[in-house]
Amino acid sequence: MRTTIDLDGNVLSLRGSTGTIIVGKPGSGKSVLTTYLLLEILKLGGFALVCDTKRSDFYSLKDYLINGNERVASSPSQVAKILRQLSDLMTNRYETHMGNWGMDWVDYNLRPVVLIFDEFSATIAEADKKTEAEIDKYLKQIIFKSRQMGGIYTILASQRLTADVLGRNVTSEFSTRIGMNYLDSISQSLAFPGCDTSEMPIIPNIPGYGLIYDDHFSNLGIPQPFIAPDISQVTIPEIVKKLDSRYYVNNFAKEDYWQW
Repeated sequence: MRTTIDLDGNVLSLRGSTGTIIVGKPGSGKSVLTTYLLLEILKLGGFALVCDTKRSDFYSLKDYLINGNERVASSPSQVAKILRQLSDLMTNRYETHMGNWGMDWVDYNLRPVVLIFDEFSATIAEADKKTEAEIDKYLKQIIFKSRQMGGIYTILASQRLTADVLGRNVTSEFSTRIGMNYLDSISQSLAFPGCDTSEMPIIPNIPGYGLIYDDHFSNLGIPQPFIAPDISQVTIPEIVKKLDSRYYVNNFAKEDYWQW
């Protein structure tokens, strides 16, 4: 099972990873990069779930994914439901596959799941206190526990991060952190915790340009410049539909507790 993605020469691995957090202002290329990563994971056979309470481009995928209405959330309560289902899936995977020390979801041939969470801060702003607490609870469970057996790769995109929206202890758990274009100092420190912001490279204020930091090449010490792939000529909905249909029947291990 191939578990790696190339991003402008940077190799991102789903194996042993929790996911990617992408921060950037509108027009910085945040959604384009999120889409590229989604397509690459679908090519690996990944199963996509989407949270888009702004009901923008990602929301339209409900019409292209098989059983899309169950896989695309457009309200905070629906987001909480998907996160709860993912947390249950992760728990079942841990409880079912615990016989061989050190083995992970790849060794057991479990299907990878990609969770797209578009504009996280907007979802939190819309949610009532009870739903916000539920979202926070299940998202933390997924992020903190998915590395070995979860097989859940979260891609969380947000215009701006603050400690009130997503704590540093959570952002630091993302295996890959990306900042698109210029970030304010607060978002920069949350996106790249532990990095010396004064040493970060200066990048052009052009859509698609960003900085990336990944646990697997953390020896570099600071985020590295990259340019997101140009997918402007790709018919996104049709490709998503094609890839999702291709892996509807697959050779991944059968999981009787699978909920979708």
